[in-house]
Amino acid sequence: MDFVDVFIQELLEKGQQSIELIKSYLQEKEHAILNELYRLFHTIKGSASLVGFSGFKELFHFIEEFFKRQSAGEEVLTDDVLARILSVMPELLKKNTDLSDEELEKYKLIIEGKSETTSSVASATTEALPIEILQELLSKTLSAENSLMRTDTKNALREVRILKSKLISMVENSYYVKLKKLLANFDALVLQEATLNKKKVRLNLELGEEHIEKKDSQMLIDMLVHLVRNAIAHGIESPEVRILRGKPEVGTITLRSYIKENELYLEIEDDGNGIDFEKIRKKAAEKNLSHLRPEDVIFVPGFSTKEQADGTSGRGIGLDVVKNFSTARGGDVELVTSPGKGTKFIVHFPVKSFLVRVIVASGDGTQFCIDSRDVLEVVSQPRMANDNNEKIVHKSNLYDIAYACQNPRFGIITNSGKAILVDNILGIFDGQISNESYGAVKGFVKNIFVYPLPIIAPESFTKVLTKQQDTKRILIVDDSVVTRTIVSKFLKNFGYKTIEASSGIEALEVIKKSSPDAVICDVEMPGIDGFEVTKRIKEQKPKIPVILFSTLTHEQLAKGLEVGADAYISKDEPPEQLLRLIEKLIRES
Repeated sequence: MDFVDVFIQELLEKGQQSIELIKSYLQEKEHAILNELYRLFHTIKGSASLVGFSGFKELFHFIEEFFKRQSAGEEVLTDDVLARILSVMPELLKKNTDLSDEELEKYKLIIEGKSETTSSVASATTEALPIEILQELLSKTLSAENSLMRTDTKNALREVRILKSKLISMVENSYYVKLKKLLANFDALVLQEATLNKKKVRLNLELGEEHIEKKDSQMLIDMLVHLVRNAIAHGIESPEVRILRGKPEVGTITLRSYIKENELYLEIEDDGNGIDFEKIRKKAAEKNLSHLRPEDVIFVPGFSTKEQADGTSGRGIGLDVVKNFSTARGGDVELVTSPGKGTKFIVHFPVKSFLVRVIVASGDGTQFCIDSRDVLEVVSQPRMANDNNEKIVHKSNLYDIAYACQNPRFGIITNSGKAILVDNILGIFDGQISNESYGAVKGFVKNIFVYPLPIIAPESFTKVLTKQQDTKRILIVDDSVVTRTIVSKFLKNFGYKTIEASSGIEALEVIKKSSPDAVICDVEMPGIDGFEVTKRIKEQKPKIPVILFSTLTHEQLAKGLEVGADAYISKDEPPEQLLRLIEKLIRES
């Protein structure tokens, strides 16, 4: 470890100490804390000088001077200055190189109050995997392989499950960050903003074990920062006003999280003024927005009731960020407010998962999955409630039949009040999920079979008691039996009939005798290739859509379009993309 590494480690330790000390001083006002901060910043300045980090040396000298003047009685060290120092510290602790001239100037301006403060909240980082973990995973993989070679399948399955468990844990740690960890320093933001607004505010964190994707972590932080700043600037009253109103002089902001019906809920609640809808109506009228409800107009980009912008509010940004964050993820924002009592924003959006546990079922030859979280129970020989076959009865409760095959042997009872009747349950499996939605399909699960299986949303499933009459037929042309089998099986799961042809000649014979609704054609095949097949199909029956299903160069793609192909999709693309393309072309043909 060189001296720079030693300095970075010391910066992390003493920088974190300084954050905690500033927070303590702003709450307790003990003069001895200022002396300890003076000592810490002086130490960091000296260490930065020793390793040649002139940017850090100058910045901490600049910070140290505030404490020096305070100690000498030349100048009072204000809470505002401490709050601004608090705001820049988390960013400084993320550095592993010296500060640039631009960064140095930026931080100086923030501390002097000449530039806007930062959020004081660190985003999630991705950590490298230790070599010991990789070695252990390799060892487990080899053990499983060797067990299989010895035909010791029981031991191999045990090894694979251990390996799977460790991999899941590793991927989760790489893919997600827990809200508790992400928001660990959020109290510093509240303290910082309260100090700058001359208010007293306490933060209550009521967080469970919920997590969010790391790629969304910074956007989530930005959203919560806007809500907290709004609560402090607009919601929480000054200590004097709160006392006059019979409230504690210290305001409260509560941030809570929980999971409900597979959605992550985040509530940001304050006990302040509440929202003045009459004031919002007047401002909306001035901006020609009177056609919108006050509850909606506050989310319009650029809308603010403040006449003049300051460092934390009135800039016309904030709530539109909150709305955009949630709706972009299939969620929404709810507002609950009461005059004189406070305001609560409820942000919710679906929880994404890279892994899902599903029940795989089949009915009349169609295979599909139900998310295990949607299932209450699986029963054998479900009992119909009446002769109309519209409901089943189970444990004295009635369930509407969302789907039924011809001869059901099992009933899947879901928490949406629906029952799905199938002729076979293939098992319960873990698989990777693709969140591509498609009608009643809320995603696809991979790694169970060679082709993805649709995950059905029970509440959106349409009742099917007889097979679909208007079944579309797809001609699959490929010399690979594996490709034909996989694509055919996948399409059959969505109600399509398939015709398979192993060569261009065979495909053209099919075209002569019938007119499929679409053709999926490989390019490189013995005899006549896919380009020639496409050309002849278009000459005979130009209205049949042809999809070239291969990996093409730009020149080959141009040739395919020239001979009349309607679309091209690579074999590397997820099968669900092929499904969407087929549906689109059939609809337009």
